[in-house]
Amino acid sequence: MVALLWAICFPFIVIGLPDAPPLLFAALRAFLAGGLLVFVCIVQQHRGPYLFNIRNLLYLGLIGLSYTAMGFGGMFLGAGHLSPGLATVLASIQPLIAAAIAAGWLGETLKAKGIAGLVIGFLGVALLSWPGFGGNNDGYLWGITWVLMAALGTAIGNILLKKKAGGAIAMPMAIQLLIGGGILLLVSALAGERWDVDWTVQFTGSLLILSALATAAMIFLWFGLLARAPLNQLNVFSFLTPVFGLLIGYLFFEERLQLVQALGILVVLCGIALMQARNAVLEPGNEVTPS
Repeated sequence: MVALLWAICFPFIVIGLPDAPPLLFAALRAFLAGGLLVFVCIVQQHRGPYLFNIRNLLYLGLIGLSYTAMGFGGMFLGAGHLSPGLATVLASIQPLIAAAIAAGWLGETLKAKGIAGLVIGFLGVALLSWPGFGGNNDGYLWGITWVLMAALGTAIGNILLKKKAGGAIAMPMAIQLLIGGGILLLVSALAGERWDVDWTVQFTGSLLILSALATAAMIFLWFGLLARAPLNQLNVFSFLTPVFGLLIGYLFFEERLQLVQALGILVVLCGIALMQARNAVLEPGNEVTPS
C-alpha cells in the first residue's frame, strides 16, 4: 500500500506543476498533509497527548528538513527537467544510500542476500525504466541534482524516522510536515518564486490527492511500519513504485507494457524476495548463530 501511494506522487506532481511554482506547491502539500494529521490527533486524543520538549522538536525539525523539505523540494524541482525513466532510476538510489547509512547509524548489517536483493532490485528498476530514458534540455543537470538531493534527503529522513519509530504516529509526523512545509515556503520566498496559484480543478485535485493519500496516509502507514521491521527490509519495497506506475499506465491509460519492462518487474520482485529472506539483514542484538 505504501509503495502504491508513493507511485501516484510523480503523475500528480506533473499534473499540478503548470498551475503553481514548484517549491510553493511542495509547501502546500506538506502543510495540508500536516493539517490532516493534526485532525487525526484530535480524533485520537483518548490515546494520550504527545510529549513536547525541545529535544523532540529539534529531532522532528531534522526530519522535516531532510525527509520533507529536501525530499519534497527535490522531487518537485526535478520533475520538470528529466525524463520519467531517468528520474525514476535516480530516485531509486535512495534505498542504497539508506542502506549504507543504516549500517553505521542503526547497526543494520546487510548480509550477502540483503546486498544482492538491493542491487538486483535497483537493476530491475533500471530495466523497467529503460524505455523512458532520453530527453535533454537546458535544466538537465539541475534536474539530476534536484532528484539526487531528494533521494539523499529521503534516505536521511528514513534513518531518522526509524530511530524515532514507536509510540505516537500522527502528532510527530504532523509536526515534521509543518516544519518541512515552513522551510519550503521560506526557500520559495528566498528563491524569488511568485506566489501565484491558478486554483483550477486539475491543480486542486492533484494537491488534495498528493496531500491526503500520497503524504498523510502514506507517511502514517510508513512510520508505523518502521517500528515493526528493519529499515532495509521495508525500504526495498520502494522499488515497487515504478512497477505500480507502469501497471497504472497499462490498466487505465492504455500504455503498452514492453518486454524489457516486464522483465524488469520480475527482477524487482526477485530483489525484494531476496531482501526478505532469513538473515538478509541483521539488526544489533539479533545476530543469528548457525543451527
